[in-house]
Amino acid sequence: MRTFNLKLAVLVFLLAGNASIGIAQLSGTFTPTGDMNFPRLFHAATLLANGKVLIVGGAGPSSSAELYDPDTGTFIPAANMTTPRSSPTATLLNDGRVLIVGGDYVSGASYPNTAELYDPETGTFTSTGGTVTNQIGGSAVLLNNGKVLVAGGVTLRSFPAPIANPELYDPSTGAFTPTGAFATTGGNFYVTGGPDISAVSLLSDGRVLIAGEPNSELYDPISGTFRLTGAMVTPCFESPLAYISGRTATLLENGKVLLTGGEHEDCGRFRYAELYDPATETFSLAGNMTRARDNHIATLLPDGTVLVSGGETQECDVHQGFCTTTIVEAFDPATGSFQAVGNMNAPRAGHTATLLMNGTILLAGGYGGIGRFIGPFSSEIYSPPVPLPTPVVTELRFDRTTVAVGESVTADFAGSNMTPETFFDVRFTAPGSTFSDVGFNWQQGPTSSHLVPAGIASGVWTINGVRAHRFEDDHTGNFLPVSATIMVSP
Repeated sequence: MRTFNLKLAVLVFLLAGNASIGIAQLSGTFTPTGDMNFPRLFHAATLLANGKVLIVGGAGPSSSAELYDPDTGTFIPAANMTTPRSSPTATLLNDGRVLIVGGDYVSGASYPNTAELYDPETGTFTSTGGTVTNQIGGSAVLLNNGKVLVAGGVTLRSFPAPIANPELYDPSTGAFTPTGAFATTGGNFYVTGGPDISAVSLLSDGRVLIAGEPNSELYDPISGTFRLTGAMVTPCFESPLAYISGRTATLLENGKVLLTGGEHEDCGRFRYAELYDPATETFSLAGNMTRARDNHIATLLPDGTVLVSGGETQECDVHQGFCTTTIVEAFDPATGSFQAVGNMNAPRAGHTATLLMNGTILLAGGYGGIGRFIGPFSSEIYSPPVPLPTPVVTELRFDRTTVAVGESVTADFAGSNMTPETFFDVRFTAPGSTFSDVGFNWQQGPTSSHLVPAGIASGVWTINGVRAHRFEDDHTGNFLPVSATIMVSP
């Protein structure tokens, strides 16, 4: 029996610094799947709660959208967005809708400070509140409280470019509001105003890492403030006006963040990778990739390894022009090393890589080089040697509607790919609260009994999301929306 430990107060997150339990990806297969209906590069792809993938925007920019169905391997045109967008962000919200923010609007001068919502139930896009400033090239991170942090972008495609101020989107009001300013001071341009060309990642404890130059920062959702953290260690800062672009940040199962590649105007593209440790707030160099890359994609696999696909590279081994590559490699946190795992069917950079619920990865779109622009329509599936299907929760039931303090209540999760060893994180709202909190490892196994302790707040507790995972310290996946309530009586 586990204690029913949802609390009104902010939860204390205890992270065990265990080593990764990754399985080295020695090989894998790449299989073509259906072509997209529209050419896309620098688009956005979002795994929906129903297992399909929503793909929006891209070069042009485009207002088109489509859905990939893993069961049929085909792309189906969807309704158009309200605004054409290139390089937008797309974030799955607690209620299953997708928030689409910012991006380039038209080539030249005009950029949107607009946002919109995609509703999978109706298949439609509707406008929501506009951002306070233009948001181009940044990241949107779903916080544990249900709001979305938009940070790390710029307001114009120029150099130097004004840094976009961080903002919060509140799904309950449909509005964007400013949040705390970056801790870095000195101006409003790349080299002096905030983390430049940032790589952004949600940490396991709910904070957000904004890794960039000249400084890296941490955002605390509780206080709504930024503060400096350790500096990145990738070598090469010969020019004070330079920055690193095209880099990725991936939260690992052990709670560290892997940063890979990028490009510097003086030093070219990097093979370097580094790790950020939230416990010590320091960066350290990790093993080098097999080749230099930028505009690549890094995707966490269910076994704990990170798949690094495509990108532009220094070695023009595939095509002339952009020097895009087909080569894919994997990082194993257990050994701290990278190794090649195969070649895509098409060279890709500026593409998307989406982990599907069956444990395979959809690689879609991107550009393939001057004269052979073969990437934008094509897509393919990467299958690891041992695909590990994602545990999927579709429903949560309590065995009663009301429980008194000192009594027990049984919670039963329904879904697929779950075992008695599966851990369940829950996202919940306490009585009288309009914001969500997260309880880590609230339950192990699909069915478990919970004791309601003395001192817990009485009233209606609502669980609105569940994340199922195999390893106790892994809190990296998306929450799937569910709806379950329990009344706690004194």
